Amino acid sequence: MRSTFALFLLPLILACGDDPSASPPDASVGDAGTVRDGGAPDGGSELDEDGCRILTLGPRDFQVNGFNQLTGIRMAVTPNLDDAATDFLLLELYDSTTGGGLPALAPGSFDLTTDGNDDLATCQHCLWLKVDEAEDGTVDAIYYQTKGTLTLTRVEDPFSPDFAGSTERVVLRRATITEDGRSVLEPGGDCVSVSSLAFDTAPTPGAACFSAEDCGNALLEICDPTANVCAPPQCGDFLGCPETHPVCVSQYRDQFDGACYRACDPSETNASACDDGQRCVQFGVDPQFGLCKHVGDGAVGAACEVTDNSTACAGDAVCSSVTNTCSPSCRFFDDNTGCPSGAVCSLFGVCEPPSIARSAAIGEACGDDAELAQGCARQGDALRGICFAFPPAAPICEKACFGDRGCGAGEFCALRFDSGLGVCRPTPVCGDGLLGEIDEVCDDGNTVSGDGCSRDCRTVEYEPICGGLPVLALGTDVEGDTATAWDGFMSSCQFGFARAEVFALNAPGPGRLAMRVDSPSGHAVALRSACAEPGSELACAAQIAGPESDALVHQVTSTSATSLTAIVSALTVLEEGPFTVRADFVPELCGDAILAGREVCDDGNTASDDGCRGDCRAVEYDYFCSTARTLSVATQTGDTTGRPNLYTSTCSANEQSTSGVDDLYRYVAPSNGTLHLFLESLELMVVAVYDGCGEPAATHQLACNASFTLGTIDLPMVAGQAVTVVVDGFLPTNAGTYTLQASFTPE
Repeated sequence: MRSTFALFLLPLILACGDDPSASPPDASVGDAGTVRDGGAPDGGSELDEDGCRILTLGPRDFQVNGFNQLTGIRMAVTPNLDDAATDFLLLELYDSTTGGGLPALAPGSFDLTTDGNDDLATCQHCLWLKVDEAEDGTVDAIYYQTKGTLTLTRVEDPFSPDFAGSTERVVLRRATITEDGRSVLEPGGDCVSVSSLAFDTAPTPGAACFSAEDCGNALLEICDPTANVCAPPQCGDFLGCPETHPVCVSQYRDQFDGACYRACDPSETNASACDDGQRCVQFGVDPQFGLCKHVGDGAVGAACEVTDNSTACAGDAVCSSVTNTCSPSCRFFDDNTGCPSGAVCSLFGVCEPPSIARSAAIGEACGDDAELAQGCARQGDALRGICFAFPPAAPICEKACFGDRGCGAGEFCALRFDSGLGVCRPTPVCGDGLLGEIDEVCDDGNTVSGDGCSRDCRTVEYEPICGGLPVLALGTDVEGDTATAWDGFMSSCQFGFARAEVFALNAPGPGRLAMRVDSPSGHAVALRSACAEPGSELACAAQIAGPESDALVHQVTSTSATSLTAIVSALTVLEEGPFTVRADFVPELCGDAILAGREVCDDGNTASDDGCRGDCRAVEYDYFCSTARTLSVATQTGDTTGRPNLYTSTCSANEQSTSGVDDLYRYVAPSNGTLHLFLESLELMVVAVYDGCGEPAATHQLACNASFTLGTIDLPMVAGQAVTVVVDGFLPTNAGTYTLQASFTPE
């Protein structure tokens, strides 16, 4: 059985940081094979011979699941079935690696009501309609296929982005999705139909375009910013841009590949910055950073479509993504933004209707429904503020700034976004007890030196602090409060600057030291070998509010007593407050089933030849390699709880130290071909493949991927090649159940 997951994608700009903004409308994957079903012009009021509403469908878009894996295409219902959220018709195809014993995807004609296609949980060829999908991916109801045929003329297994086919008339009836992912028709439920649709996602190199979505396949192509034709990607992880066009921009969704643009400064009037027929258009919120784009011919106020490579508008106007009309450009941080009467300048340098902004003035609440960085504090044609707060606090209208623009005397620009956008704050005052975001590394409420913070608030004085630390006794709950604690003791797993309580802690010898902090708010606990040296940190654990947080575990290997420094800090200034911390110590004792001190394994006994040497100082890899299960070309389930920690995979969180416990499988290639693996788990896990099996130093990792990114591996192999497949915890604390799907494609 297969679960259905919600789509979660983030737009990616490869060249620079991006600020939160309204999500762009869904894009099609090109004009080739654009779907229209021959339905009624009013978008669905006409009924077919079965009394079902005939759907009118918008342009195609690629469909992916919650693991960011391609599953097919989707089309918006235009207009949607009611007045709520947009409804989407999905055509999904599942390959032989999906699980459930599905055969390989292949060309042919397929009845959408037989061979498992009659249920969303088991279908290989699936056509269904999402109704009013919520932000968390849940839907109130769906419509599911009950009549029709799908023909695939081009498809690969495993499923690839290049596929083509069509459907005959398809009827879908109203249904609900059960907790286990099955579709259940509603008794007496209504129906909708699609007369026919055709799809072809073949790339179209050389085709005219202004955006990647104009090409046949936006996953495999970009729109060349200079020639305006479809072409292979110009830049990405392993390919840089030339000096003449140095900025790599992703044109479609979260693609790592992109197109190369010429950079320019929109505040300058240097005509030579861009080629003939182009002009400099602000890109993002930096008023001095832009891209060269082709000038369109739309007049101000004319309808337009936002594209990657063109302004779509004449003169200095650009196409507004808010109103889809040609609007004048403007300068957000200038006294005179340049917008006409009745318009306001947005952060992105476009004159927009005043309705884009909140009515709040500087210092006023923007409202719970305000978007992060939404404009506010309108003054004539200018917006002087943005709505901002660190979650979960409600957003407040604050004076906006960028670098040296926007703030006045006695203020500085406090950075809030990686694009450089910030809010104006009063210049910090040393001695007021508040740690400033600039010019201060500590502030203890006075301007006296020798008490832990220098008189100018520029230096943490570690000697008076570290010389009189309170002792954190082992096995004892100790209370504290980070709101009145020390500045200057940042730990590596804090989310931002915050104060910390500092303790002396003594370990009596080799053993397992575990620390846990309990607080109504989020805190971090860390260990250092030297109080005044941040670089001496031994371990750190960020712990979310509540008593169930994982403990920090550190193995003490010294055979004599060891003096350590324990640091409890709030994750950010918003979490500063009371806490309770406790440190527990278990001495090293081989055979007690607790990994402690110098032990590298402890299986609860002192016998050898069972996976752990009798003195607990060495893992017996021969034992685990000989007892590893054989990987079947099917779906296998497992549980890593209680398994040994044998390998540390490079895609785990701690590739330089240790990851979680492991489950091992053996596999031998039956012929030349490709091994396909897909790992699913509610726990944070990774799947890795090693050549052979044995000591880590004697093996080589061939591939690795994490379950929360893709969890897939496609490994070319030769006949008779033996590998070890490892299911590994992402963190040392990650263990639990998983599903591992395996298939092999011969050459």
